[in-house]
Amino acid sequence: MDDVQSPPINIWTFFALAALDIAANGAAGPAAVATAVHVNGGVLTARMLQLGALAGVTKAGLLAFVEFLGYAGIPTYAWMLLILLASSFGVCVLITAEISNLVLGESPSALLIAAVVAAIPLGGECMGIYQSAGGLAGGKAGSQIFVMGLDALGGYVFARMAHNMGYDICPYNVAAAAGAVYGAITGLFHTIIGCMAGFTSTHSTNGHYTTTNIFGTTSGYDPNWNRNAMHMW
Repeated sequence: MDDVQSPPINIWTFFALAALDIAANGAAGPAAVATAVHVNGGVLTARMLQLGALAGVTKAGLLAFVEFLGYAGIPTYAWMLLILLASSFGVCVLITAEISNLVLGESPSALLIAAVVAAIPLGGECMGIYQSAGGLAGGKAGSQIFVMGLDALGGYVFARMAHNMGYDICPYNVAAAAGAVYGAITGLFHTIIGCMAGFTSTHSTNGHYTTTNIFGTTSGYDPNWNRNAMHMW
């Protein structure tokens, strides 16, 4: 039906989903690092796993924070800045700067530029699948394959750009494999959330509707109910 809104998420449900999203990304980060080390034939260390977890938690935590402020309501100009920060460009640059400072003691401009370029393929991930931590829309199973490909492409692009600018982070295939594993793990989580959100029931009487799913219940009035009913026939 047209003009029927999804149920607004309950604040406690939001926090629960945010915590789960942070946990999923916190697990995906070390898994991606372990994959990269294995493919590259290196030796995995606890420090590497910690950095991977930190990157994943930073990403999910930032998205949860921005969405929470969106629920709270903030001035438009501040909201636009936060949207930029939570975009693939903001997330990639922030995480690159964070990890670079911890590993190298600085954030080379070359790596930041590589992060900006890598954010282009990752933009599809942020817009299409990761609905921040709220997950009301979630993701569809088929689209997760596409997202996994975008993550792999993002890893490849970052490694290639970094190499072109004088920083050999890792072989291109290693970066692509790490990105694919990250996308597979987080994609599975969002697929589950999407399936849960998909169990929605709507009851309508003369335009007065009530919509319910596991995240909450909302009610309202559809002024176009008569036209919508005719279209259904």
